[in-house]
Amino acid sequence: MNDQPLTVIFFGLQGSGKGTQAKLLKEYLEKNTGRNALYLETGQLLRDFIKEGSYTGELAEKTVTNGELLPSFMPTFVLGRKMVSDFTGNEHIIIDGATRRKNQTVMLDSMLRFYKATPYHVVFLDLSEDSSIERLLLRGRADDTREKIQKRIAWSKEHMGAVREQFESYDCHIHRIDGEPPIEEIHKKILETLQLQ
Repeated sequence: MNDQPLTVIFFGLQGSGKGTQAKLLKEYLEKNTGRNALYLETGQLLRDFIKEGSYTGELAEKTVTNGELLPSFMPTFVLGRKMVSDFTGNEHIIIDGATRRKNQTVMLDSMLRFYKATPYHVVFLDLSEDSSIERLLLRGRADDTREKIQKRIAWSKEHMGAVREQFESYDCHIHRIDGEPPIEEIHKKILETLQLQ
């Protein structure tokens, strides 16, 4: 196993298991490499920011509650803020949900280049729209009504191609992995793909 810090970005439809697989990878890396792993889950960072109670947070909360997408600077802001406060240069970096638009991909790549966290890996978890809807409804969040889920999925599918193409133009390794099988099977496939096993 390479003893250098690893940077992995998880990408896919909502409900594809990005968060679950990111956490499993974090646990594996910390157990087997002797390094901490900085896990950056953009959705949670945004929820934490909203709880701080600022005017910007209030606007963000209204946007999310209405099932709309936040402006591109918001995910980039909370992600960058976390990197500035917590990254020392020695940790593995695991990112979940950081980029849903082409311009966010540009900003994310520039941040990783600044921190010398390249070449990085992008793991695309492929999942059908029906499976995504089913998993999100089971999650039971207040903003996960079928109508809002379908709206978010339609928007995501519209932009995923452009995001993938943007990543393909960068110094990174892109991996497509089936997100339908059981969790442990996907985790094993990710470890094999990243040459960690």
